[in-house]
Amino acid sequence: MVKETLLWKALRTGDLDAFTDVYKAYYQFLFSYAIRLCGNKDMSKDCIHELFLELWKDRTRLPEVQHIGAYLRTILQRKLTREIRKNSSAFPGSDYEERESDTFQCSYEDLMVQLQSKEEMKEKVRRALLRLSPRQLEIIRMKFFEDKSYDEIAAATSAAPRTIYNQVYMALKTLRDHLRLLLFFV
Repeated sequence: MVKETLLWKALRTGDLDAFTDVYKAYYQFLFSYAIRLCGNKDMSKDCIHELFLELWKDRTRLPEVQHIGAYLRTILQRKLTREIRKNSSAFPGSDYEERESDTFQCSYEDLMVQLQSKEEMKEKVRRALLRLSPRQLEIIRMKFFEDKSYDEIAAATSAAPRTIYNQVYMALKTLRDHLRLLLFFV
């Protein structure tokens, strides 16, 4: 925690290296969080980049922070909420606010059913992921959760980009086939 405090203090004083370190340390964490919230890669990336631009621009006015990740996550959540609301009003039929308020008007039983359904789906996905080899799992993690290119994955695993492409294809085929079985026959 002392390291985080010092890093944040350096960023607030205009240290570009500290800013870069914060960006590198928290980008993936923020991206994963954003994807869970909105499910849109482009919107997630845009909001994160906007967050960091504003962070640098307003660095002298930033508060003292003990937990950088929690602070950045809160700002990102607000940005994403505004962006989702703004975009939902631009597209008729995507009533984000109506859906959001419906969530709070559900009965306890409805909420329990929704939670149980999500847990069941998580379990099905977990079982499907267990069908992958450790290497396939690593490649899928890098490709879809770390948002790395095929070339970056190839460099990290000492394999040819074409090999990585084929392994991603085979892993996705395995997941798709297994999930199809789990969703329709179990």
